[in-house]
Amino acid sequence: MLKRYKVSMRDKARCPHILALRLFPTEKYCQVTSWDTVAATLTYVRGSKLPWLPALSGRPHGGTADWLHGTPGIQEWIKSDKCLRSPPKWPKPVYRAFKYRLIPSPHQIANVDMNYRHASDERSLKHFLVVLLYCMGLPLADIAEAQETSEREIIQLMYNGIEALQTNPNYLLWASGTDFRKSVFPPFVMRMPLRARMRFLAALQSNPFLADYSFAQKLVQSPPYLSYLIYGSPKRMRLTKGCRIYRTGEQNGA
Repeated sequence: MLKRYKVSMRDKARCPHILALRLFPTEKYCQVTSWDTVAATLTYVRGSKLPWLPALSGRPHGGTADWLHGTPGIQEWIKSDKCLRSPPKWPKPVYRAFKYRLIPSPHQIANVDMNYRHASDERSLKHFLVVLLYCMGLPLADIAEAQETSEREIIQLMYNGIEALQTNPNYLLWASGTDFRKSVFPPFVMRMPLRARMRFLAALQSNPFLADYSFAQKLVQSPPYLSYLIYGSPKRMRLTKGCRIYRTGEQNGA
């Protein structure tokens, strides 16, 4: 029996939401890597659709159903109204992990395409997966029981996972909520080679997680420009068409 599913950086390029559910110990193993297949199977196991979920390209899968049925700790969640619905708030101690007063909601964290830039090492990867479990509506008590620890420790792991994101320049650009179609840029951007500049600006406007890491780092390493991003830049919704993926609804609404 897998007491605790071991994640490695080799797993980083896989769907993090599936990896998060694998933190629940089980004798079964999910070989499917497509979120659409997992979501379609989950709704089949529930016996009812999730009204916020768009049409899926995947279909229910027998092996995935066996995995969901055979994983202790998630059965009540699957049948509940919290299944794949993000809580409206973070546990109070987690708020201190956010820097610069940039605080995306659990729903926003669960539904932004991070382009697999959600972790830099195995430790931060596992901590981020714990964050995702909470964002997917799993109760803290159930997560703690699965990991054979206390709710207090789970909150600390979530704190660590959020804290690790704050060092990611692409995350900071996204979390600032800046509308890069209307913002100003520091001089170095205008001095970039034309093609590189066009790719960089297009990525910022669509999904900051797609932007070149080194260029993103230069932006946030400038204290005046970082201050501009936080306080002075034109704003837009964080979950734009270019960066949104559909993983959860919200417990307080659609």
